[in-house]
Amino acid sequence: MRKVSLREGLVDSIKADTFSLAAFEIGLFGWMAIVALVIFGTTWHANPTEPVFWFMMQIGMTIGFFTSYPANIWLVKKGTKHSM
Repeated sequence: MRKVSLREGLVDSIKADTFSLAAFEIGLFGWMAIVALVIFGTTWHANPTEPVFWFMMQIGMTIGFFTSYPANIWLVKKGTKHSM
């Protein structure tokens, strides 16, 4: 851990996570929109009590991982984020 002020720590964490999280959400929500509007059309309503909802969500999270991967690589190369 670095010795930084609260403000610097918050700014650094926002810079490190906002872009990668936004890229993940684009993949996840993009998939869920395709599922709701294209694959199932108007007959399917996203209901979290149904297994199909959670299966589609798992696919969406996998897609989100792949859409956030380039953003994370870029942030590591730029030095904003540390590799694990």
